[in-house]
Amino acid sequence: MKEKRAVSCILFDMDGTLVDTISLILRAFHETFRLHGLPDVPDRELLALIGEPLYVQMAGFDSDHVDQLCSTYQAQYEKFHDAMAREFPGVKDVLHELSRRGYKLGVVTSKRRATARPGLAHFGLDRFFEVIMTANDTTRHKPDPEPVLAAMEALGCSDGQTAYVGDSTYDVDCANAAGVLSVAVLWGPFSREVLDSHSPDVTLRSPRELLELFPGPPRKRG
Repeated sequence: MKEKRAVSCILFDMDGTLVDTISLILRAFHETFRLHGLPDVPDRELLALIGEPLYVQMAGFDSDHVDQLCSTYQAQYEKFHDAMAREFPGVKDVLHELSRRGYKLGVVTSKRRATARPGLAHFGLDRFFEVIMTANDTTRHKPDPEPVLAAMEALGCSDGQTAYVGDSTYDVDCANAAGVLSVAVLWGPFSREVLDSHSPDVTLRSPRELLELFPGPPRKRG
């Protein structure tokens, strides 16, 4: 396992990690397919795409109407957001404590900026993060390491100082490619078997375990 004692920057995925939006995402997809007269797609196939930017996902369903599909999806996501999105129990308290301990915190998500920032603000989570890296902010996306590398640069952190926490195989692959500590979490929709097959450095069962993994960043020697 990569050295975790030197970690001073912690990056988080959003969907399935910070907020429970999986049912919402699936509902928005199903409504979009219905409204555009497209064949419906089983949940298990949609779940396998979580972690990719929306326009990449939609291009796989109808490459000629990506913009229209994305627009409809966004409207359906916003329509059902307040009723279906949930905060994972304990996440806010954990973020507060990690911030108090002195960690630099950031978000790396494949969501677009227009969705990610309001979604975090809805639960009062945006205040904990110094950087929020979205699909609008990089050319390449997870599992490519570029989003994590860009967030590290914005925070002034090296790979040896950084951990990336996420619930999907895209998150684990992105973290490993960037050379940072990869932390897979089991409170999202993916099983330990699926996540462990991508070789995360650490696998956690609950948000509180983050406080055990990260007791405090190393102090600078004067």
